[in-house]
Amino acid sequence: YRRRYVDLVVNDGVKDIFIKRNKVYNSMREYFNSAGYMEVETPILQSIPGGAAARPFITHHNALDIPLYLRIADELYLKRLIVGGFEGVYEFSKNFRNEGMDRTHNPEFTCMEIYVSYKDYNWMMDF
Repeated sequence: YRRRYVDLVVNDGVKDIFIKRNKVYNSMREYFNSAGYMEVETPILQSIPGGAAARPFITHHNALDIPLYLRIADELYLKRLIVGGFEGVYEFSKNFRNEGMDRTHNPEFTCMEIYVSYKDYNWMMDF
C-alpha cells in the first residue's frame, strides 16, 4: 500500500491487522521458546543464492567488489545451525524473490521457518 500511514489514520480495521499480527508473532515466539528452541537471525545479503528455486535480487558490495544476493529463503543457514549443534532454531525473516507480483505474491515477504534436530515431517505436523 503506497500510503499506509493514511490508511491507518482513517481505517481502524487496518490498525487491528497490525495489532493481531503482533499478537500472533508473540504467541508463536512464546510457544517455540517454551519448547526450548532459539530465535536466530541469518544473513539477508548472501554470496550464493539458495534455499529455494526462485530468481534473486542482485546487488553489489562496493568495498569487497563482489555481487551479493538478497535472501530467497533462510533454510540453508538455519540447517547449518542445526548441524552446528542447536536442538531447534527458528526465524521470522524478510525474504525477497525477483518474480511476478499479484494479490497473492509479493517480491518482499515475511516467512517463519523452524528446524528441529532429529525430527521428521510427521512430528512437525503434530508440533
